[in-house]
Amino acid sequence: MKNIILKILIIGAGQIGSRHLQGAIKNKNQLSITVVDTSQAALKLSKKRAMEIKLGNSKTTITYKKKIPKNKIFDICIVSTNADNRAKVTIDLLNSCELNYLVFEKIVFQKKEDFENISKILKKKSVNAWVNCPRRTYQIYRNIKKKIDLNLPVKMEVTGSSWGMACNSIHFIDLFLYLIEDSNFRITKNNFSKKIFESKRGKNFYEISGSMKVANRKHSLLISCKIRKENSLYVRIKNGNIENTLDENNKILIENSNGSIKSKRINVPYQSDLTGKLIDSLINKRCKLVSYEISAKNHIPLLKTIKSHLSKILERELSECPIT
Repeated sequence: MKNIILKILIIGAGQIGSRHLQGAIKNKNQLSITVVDTSQAALKLSKKRAMEIKLGNSKTTITYKKKIPKNKIFDICIVSTNADNRAKVTIDLLNSCELNYLVFEKIVFQKKEDFENISKILKKKSVNAWVNCPRRTYQIYRNIKKKIDLNLPVKMEVTGSSWGMACNSIHFIDLFLYLIEDSNFRITKNNFSKKIFESKRGKNFYEISGSMKVANRKHSLLISCKIRKENSLYVRIKNGNIENTLDENNKILIENSNGSIKSKRINVPYQSDLTGKLIDSLINKRCKLVSYEISAKNHIPLLKTIKSHLSKILERELSECPIT
């Protein structure tokens, strides 16, 4: 990629957007990065966090703006706004700029119609798109997948407390489908708590707790979350005589293979460790993230289930699922 300047656009400069920026500027290619957010506070946060990172290429430049530039061409765009305005932002982007690759943060959108409308525009504009559910790219999960025998049931459990069940369950559904090499699932049961919470990401978003069961033929996934002061997250994957339990927060793997138990430290990367590599994978046409089309299909039953629960608790029919 010598003598080529990659043009990167990051829309949404808040908590996750600023981490994408940190990761991007570690990339060794010369980048021209444009960061967009209507919030001056978010732009300030991104500027601060960018200064904490050494540039991967001394010629990389960063520009901060409050509006999406018009009539520009970008190699890669990452959309990390909140889910409630992401569809509008995406339509404005695709109508005003040209781009090759588009990566969405999750939850992508809050209603089925947005997925369908954006899908049509992406196809019309010939834009390749993915959704940032990165656990399928983590080396630890790729190593576990290599040892899975799909002739035997895969039983996966996600447990812990205060890990953001509403906004993050899609991550684990995506990981489950990656491990079993399929893209279909059913939500067979849910037992959500009647007590809901306003999300830390804004007063118009909610968080939930409780449990939910997912199935694909003989394979199963149980997702559960309790509300406590401390945050914890455990992922257990059982297949045949092998059981792996990952404590993601403390970065520990316990492997039980035929009764032989081993414990070791593992790498659970931050987003700021991933985006630089994501840029390389996109320009080399080797992106390992889930495609937009598959993730869109996976979002729909999850959003429907959570929206139905929130509608009952809030005692009003919701037109979209207020999570992000």
